[in-house]
Amino acid sequence: MLRDNAPTAPVVFETPNGFIRTGGQGPEGTRLRFSQVSASLKIDVADRGLRGQDRFLNRRTLVVTGERAEESFARARYAAFEPHRTDTRSGSRRRRHVDHFRPVHAWSVAEVWDNLRRWRVMPAYPYQAGFSRLSCAFCIFGNAEQFATLKWMDANRFAKQARYEKDFGCTIKRDKGLEQLSSEGTVYQEARSPPACQTVSCRPF
Repeated sequence: MLRDNAPTAPVVFETPNGFIRTGGQGPEGTRLRFSQVSASLKIDVADRGLRGQDRFLNRRTLVVTGERAEESFARARYAAFEPHRTDTRSGSRRRRHVDHFRPVHAWSVAEVWDNLRRWRVMPAYPYQAGFSRLSCAFCIFGNAEQFATLKWMDANRFAKQARYEKDFGCTIKRDKGLEQLSSEGTVYQEARSPPACQTVSCRPF
């Protein structure tokens, strides 16, 4: 986002033997704008981690993720079980057998929270505070309620992101900026509550 007369930043992923950096070379360029909404935006690092380590060759690997069909039209089209996008099991060289399993794909929000209570799993704080997704705080996928809550919770960082919009000459969404988005949303009531949200009885949806 802040690339200015510099190559694209490298991707870094962790292995049992330490960290590996890939990319980061190439011509210098300038971006100075927010990322655009894309379904593949957050999975490239995981793909590079699988493709960049020989320990995944000639063996079976299972990738487990938590997408649910209710979340979007695109996610509703995902299969609950399928070969992962890094799979090369049918290749003639560097065979990598990778399956992708989405165990909660058919679950409703209620079923997710029922299972958290059943197994006494503590939800991550953003869910306790009312957020429906767990990602970057100022995620480009966020909605008006999320940005209204972030402005209330973290005014300094909100102001910093709003300044980026002015510096870049473009907004975080194609048609709306942070100030407009936050003004159209309502702060999550769970965020306004004291952090008694430390039990699985909290249900921010």
